[in-house]
Amino acid sequence: MKQNKNRPYVVCHILSALDGNISGSYFMMPELQPVQEAFARIRADYQCDAYLAGAVTAASIYADGFLDEEEIEELEAARIYPRETYVADPQAQHYAVIIDTEGSLRWNKGHIKRAGMPELHMIEVLTENVSDGYLAMLRRAGISYLFAGKERLDIGRFLETLKKEFGVNSLMITGGGMVDWSFLQAGAIDELSLVLSPLAGGETDKATVFDRSDYLAENVPAAFSLLDVRKVEGDGIWLRYVPKNRR
Repeated sequence: MKQNKNRPYVVCHILSALDGNISGSYFMMPELQPVQEAFARIRADYQCDAYLAGAVTAASIYADGFLDEEEIEELEAARIYPRETYVADPQAQHYAVIIDTEGSLRWNKGHIKRAGMPELHMIEVLTENVSDGYLAMLRRAGISYLFAGKERLDIGRFLETLKKEFGVNSLMITGGGMVDWSFLQAGAIDELSLVLSPLAGGETDKATVFDRSDYLAENVPAAFSLLDVRKVEGDGIWLRYVPKNRR
């Protein structure tokens, strides 16, 4: 496969139920555990430099939830910060990259260590209309940030900046569904790694592998080419696809 040398290689690695849901009541079922373990092993085998998530996913696994309205109003900055990349830890080797364009997450630390993963340094992906008070909070918490557009996320600019400023050569997208769909629409996914669990929740209000975004000007159906199919523990299936629109 030809690789775009101006940006990282992007893998979308997702654990899903048979109904396409990537969250929901089926996560409480004991039958999911062996499939989850296979999913984690596959994730580690990719050895990506960085892991990307949307704000909703990040609020539960990386950040301390979302700021409330009162906290947002109280954010203050002693200066106006330039809208340019800020590197809080030049020595970091692995990253958690969070798309939080308007600056909504609450942070108190710039690194996190999760089971089965290397220590990750936080990078927030913002647009230029974020407040100076929020930038001041990120700096106090020791969190890096970059800008990827004035008001809307420019995925191409984001990926090029991530490689140029942070040296990221491989990026794993871990959800949620709107992030997955937005990157797919931009032709910015090089490989889809989909682990299917033999479970279903049937819930219609949960995120799926790909969820259309109202923020996109167009939502175009996508086609894929099959790379590989393997059975994994717990009667799960590991599917690997290449999107036909990758650029």
